[in-house]
Amino acid sequence: MAGRTDLRRRADARRKTAAERGWEYWDERPDLLERWQEAIVGAVPGRSAARFVVSGTLEGRRVTVFDCVDSAPTPLWSRLPRHTVWTVLLVELPEPLPLIAVSRHGLAVDTTVPLLKRMVGERPDRHLCEIGDPAYDEVHVVETTDPEVARQLLTPTVREFADDRAWLQWRVDGDHLCHVRPAATGPLTDDTAASTAELHSLVRLAEFLDRRSGHEARSAGRPPARTPTAEAPLRTAPHEQDARPCAMSRGNAARTGVFPEGPPPAGFEAWSVDLGAPVVAEPVACAGTVLVSCADGHCHALDAVTGAPRWRFAADSALKRSPALAGGTVFVVGDDGILHAIGADDGQERWRRRVGRSAAPVVDSGVVYLVHHPAYALRDASRLWALDAATGEPRWQRSLPDGSASGPAVADGRVHVHGAKGELSAFDAASGELLWHRPSGDTQLTCCTPSVADGTVYVGTGRGELHAYDAATGEHRWGSQAAGVIDNTPSVSGPLVLVGDSHGGAYACWAESGKPYWHIPSRYGASSVAISGTEGWFVSGKAGVGLFKVSLTAGAVLRRYLLDGSGTAPVLADGVVHIGTGKGTLLALDARTGRKPARGRRRMRV
Repeated sequence: MAGRTDLRRRADARRKTAAERGWEYWDERPDLLERWQEAIVGAVPGRSAARFVVSGTLEGRRVTVFDCVDSAPTPLWSRLPRHTVWTVLLVELPEPLPLIAVSRHGLAVDTTVPLLKRMVGERPDRHLCEIGDPAYDEVHVVETTDPEVARQLLTPTVREFADDRAWLQWRVDGDHLCHVRPAATGPLTDDTAASTAELHSLVRLAEFLDRRSGHEARSAGRPPARTPTAEAPLRTAPHEQDARPCAMSRGNAARTGVFPEGPPPAGFEAWSVDLGAPVVAEPVACAGTVLVSCADGHCHALDAVTGAPRWRFAADSALKRSPALAGGTVFVVGDDGILHAIGADDGQERWRRRVGRSAAPVVDSGVVYLVHHPAYALRDASRLWALDAATGEPRWQRSLPDGSASGPAVADGRVHVHGAKGELSAFDAASGELLWHRPSGDTQLTCCTPSVADGTVYVGTGRGELHAYDAATGEHRWGSQAAGVIDNTPSVSGPLVLVGDSHGGAYACWAESGKPYWHIPSRYGASSVAISGTEGWFVSGKAGVGLFKVSLTAGAVLRRYLLDGSGTAPVLADGVVHIGTGKGTLLALDARTGRKPARGRRRMRV
């Protein structure tokens, strides 16, 4: 419930947004509420007002954002009136469409859906389209005046827009696309970032609806389609891609967690920078550059020797997955389900594609592989994408046998994917053909991305088991038990497999048999292990603030380092350890000495 101070802050934030974008601002517009009252479920007619309205052009379309402010009954013990606030986002369409309302109702197949059917049945001029699979509790209920056109418009691509957002409801009412954000239950905050991201998504959805319905997109103010240019060429020959530096989450496409050895570059001194937003995914370091994603939607490229910024890319939503670098292009996926391809030299976007909320991308032989994560991984289906790295065009797409909450591992021409219930599948990397599938009866969620080495797939489970399978046939080779859940990707170096669990610590076992070799206990668990030569690095300790260096042969801790916040899994490059923290710090240490940054090189501003 919002108070007067909250409303004043919201008004100030909207005025600032309007001024920065050159949009119009109104403190109140009664005509908007008259038009959209029906779309705002829960608002009471006669007690609401359309406040803090901003309207302007975004990507060539007229967009509008306003708050429906409803004065709630004032408690007897309170002297300040309280308000319920809904945020409404509108995108103008060139022509009316026959859709009235489109909703995704998870966990409501037996309750909400029958209620909507009865309500629509009372309107003789309205029809109902029901699209989806009730077995997965994933039903889209569409109220429409033209069922046939509605079925043509509501393709899987359109429905994915809703699938990526639990409980999303959007409407096409006449010539507008409308999304109402649920009522605020606490103090209002500056919603600029959230509204901008949702508006961009709605604009892209509107463009897709235009194409499906045969409408020509309006050209007034619309930026030209992205095409190859001399400054930013999109296509690169395969042999040129293979020759360029390549790095991604867990070191490589096979996710082995192995990084090359070597001394730090000349002139390197330990440093740390303040990125201004939490870092929740491990950075990527390669060819003198460190790439890191931040929760505020920025992807940073920094000089690996000095920490100096090279460029910064701003996405439309939070970036909580590691980027991937290949063929002179950086690939990163946002929480809004958009995959961005960014020039590694200049930080300029080359192309983008909606793939749904996904794991960190993997790039191999000019192809980007991603696993889409559904809203409910234990119940809903997932998809495996293979996209051309130069253009973003799909090469193939496959539905997975079950939901997934992990990423792909690519090795020896096969893509290996781990399901949320422990099912393991292998696909042909070129064609997408399913090569083998191992079902599992596990009912505990697992988020472990597999790793592949020497013809063997290694993967952890929600029951704390580490398993090894033949990569070519899927035959089970061995299983080993840890103390806690294994969500972290196993690392493989020569004869050893290393893994961290949720509350047992770090383990090493023999790759041939799975028999234990050593165990470094910690009731706080451990992250994935970054391996370089005979040494490994991982994060552990209370709240994940301890960085540990261990000997792989002896299983002994060689060095400890205290971080300023919860740390990501560490990565190594050119003898330097890189790690991000929840405080927004990116740290670079000499892997040999582990020496802290000098006072003048701590938390430098980017």
